[in-house]
Amino acid sequence: MTNSSSKHVFEKAAALPQKAKRLPPLSFRATLEERALLKAWAGTQPVSAYIRKKLFGEKASPRKLNKRLPSTDHEALSKVLALLGQSRLSSNMNQIAKAANMGSLPLSDGLQEELTAACADIRQMRQTLIEALDLKVRD
Repeated sequence: MTNSSSKHVFEKAAALPQKAKRLPPLSFRATLEERALLKAWAGTQPVSAYIRKKLFGEKASPRKLNKRLPSTDHEALSKVLALLGQSRLSSNMNQIAKAANMGSLPLSDGLQEELTAACADIRQMRQTLIEALDLKVRD
């Protein structure tokens, strides 16, 4: 089949009316090494979306459930866990909330330092989680 005739076949098939019924998946066999390469090349997108994009280019139809997969950054997630383990954040914040609810929150130098440290811990954990999940922050 020549390139122009395969293009004609694809365009003809694409022009068919869309059915509500889902089409059965199309599969092919790949070695473990080939699968690993496809997954690496696909990055955060599903492998099937990557393959469709490579095969059909701009003519690839977008899928309704084309979810972006978060990258797994074990080092960043380990940092978050370490920060959580080292900080007394939840205990400190609970004590502050209790004092605030009782109306007895004297602002001493020590309390101000604890509040500042707790806020810094929260900011650092937030930033590390954002990086680990490859998220974009809106201003």
